[in-house]
Amino acid sequence: MRMVGNIGEIAIWIVIIILAVGAPFALSMVNIYGLIVPKNPTRKVFWIITVLLGLFLSGAYTMVWGFEVTNKPWNEQLTNKQVHEIMNGQCEHIYILLLMIGVLGFLILAVSKMDQTPPLITVLAIAAMYPAAVTLVIWCVQIAVDVSSFPLMVLPINLLIMMCSLIREKILEWKEAREESILYGEVDEKHQRWYDGILGKAQYWPVFALIAAIPLLGIVLGISILCGQRPDALIATWTETADWKLSQMIPPPNVQVDEHYLCTVAAGGHEKVVKPIRMGERRGHRVVVNRQLEVANAFELVLEWKTPRLHRVIRNFYDKYGFPIARRIRTKTACDVVYVIMKPLEWFFTIVLYLTLVHPENVIAVQYMPGYRDVLDRTERGR
Repeated sequence: MRMVGNIGEIAIWIVIIILAVGAPFALSMVNIYGLIVPKNPTRKVFWIITVLLGLFLSGAYTMVWGFEVTNKPWNEQLTNKQVHEIMNGQCEHIYILLLMIGVLGFLILAVSKMDQTPPLITVLAIAAMYPAAVTLVIWCVQIAVDVSSFPLMVLPINLLIMMCSLIREKILEWKEAREESILYGEVDEKHQRWYDGILGKAQYWPVFALIAAIPLLGIVLGISILCGQRPDALIATWTETADWKLSQMIPPPNVQVDEHYLCTVAAGGHEKVVKPIRMGERRGHRVVVNRQLEVANAFELVLEWKTPRLHRVIRNFYDKYGFPIARRIRTKTACDVVYVIMKPLEWFFTIVLYLTLVHPENVIAVQYMPGYRDVLDRTERGR
């Protein structure tokens, strides 16, 4: 049975590796091939798979990354390995709008047939894609804090490849449609002048689109300002952040919450519920301390002093069953619930402390202060 279980675990890991590493690599190669060799009939299918799988894997990787990405602003204090928002939530709306316009331009260009689409429409569709492409590039620069962030760049890079591939394909398609029309004598003198004109030269479309993108960006920015967006939103979106490449803000240091212990976790709940009273130190890290945490730690300390064997039994039992529960507590609301559940135990611990210690409040008050164990061992334990 154990061998069967090991084989099952190995199979699961193989599937995870193929999905998380093999699939993105294969799709990237397919998209690069589509850029080099255009007019691939299956390209749209691979593009859809790239977007859907990319969004899923990016979200999954964010959850299992070495730290937890939050949507908290730069000036809010976080816990443990959490990091602040990648984009300033108060200014990011303009980039969301630019991305939506870029998607619209991409879709228009993807479904258009060049022999039936006016060149100006094509140029405007390409122009709509340029600000979105710049946004993707800035995103990659913003998250480039170390090598571990590369998986979050795979989807944006593939989207850029898809845009370039589509633009190149439409230029070639226009040229082929023009040559066929001329070959079969379908072009009169009027249309010939059009083909020979500025917009009739498809190789210049990307340049014209770049010129058209400037007033388009100005219009979007103007509308955003009228809707209440900050004038400097284009820059502040990336610079008024913390923890990232383009960040200019210095955040408050993270508070360490020991996820192994229920009372320590509970201290991370909403302030009105758990009532934090000060900062403390645990294993070299700053932690939030409330009355419940002080009492629980003092009780365990007294238990260790008075009945070391019972303390070891209780500690082993908690290590086995309490840790898995504590690790699942991630939100402030969950911390509040744990705090309320632990309240009767806090009262019980307090009664025990008052029955066994001469100065119980002194012992409670110094919990999680630097060197408090050494001081208490020389005083209270020696009695």
